[in-house]
Amino acid sequence: MTSHPAHPSAAELDAALHALRRHLSSWPVSSAIALSCQPTDLPPPFPLPAHAPTRRHHDWHAGRRCAAHALHLLGHPDALRPLPRTPGGAPDWPAGTHGSLSHAGGLTVAAAARAPQRVGLDLEPLTGPAPGPRLWRHVLTESAFKALWPLRPDPLDPAHFRVPPPPAAPQGVAEMHVLGWPGPLQVRWVHTHGFLLALTLLPAPPEAP
Repeated sequence: MTSHPAHPSAAELDAALHALRRHLSSWPVSSAIALSCQPTDLPPPFPLPAHAPTRRHHDWHAGRRCAAHALHLLGHPDALRPLPRTPGGAPDWPAGTHGSLSHAGGLTVAAAARAPQRVGLDLEPLTGPAPGPRLWRHVLTESAFKALWPLRPDPLDPAHFRVPPPPAAPQGVAEMHVLGWPGPLQVRWVHTHGFLLALTLLPAPPEAP
């Protein structure tokens, strides 16, 4: 197999989009994935600075579009309203829901769940046919951290996350352990068409340590 370029072609992005969409449809979470460069008819809840890079505009609009679609699939009545942002800039998901966004290599993905479930997503492009140990660890750690925040309010420290080595299979479920957190976390993952995607879903938040 040949290596995947850092900037996939339109055909490669389209193939990845459809492959990842098929995988997400079988995972236990409401989700949406889109090409970041696609236009959107959702009005922005706040203007981006004029000097913001074009890529940031594309990612931001695609993120809000994907979030709205995920909430719509979840059956939320405010699904089509643009998400406001928290003071830190992250999407402010509607009461009674929790969601996660990730942008990478021209794709944007979002997932939403009903409280008390919590979800974390991370997506990264591959530079080869399979993820190396560093990328594997990064994507799974980011996914778990997003699901745990702010239940576990400590800043992200990769040393606190014990991640199993990457297996030879193209998809599966990895069991992670986090320092100071009771019980293991189940992280679903898949790598296909030049991307690695990981999803952490907490069925219900355990009591914070």
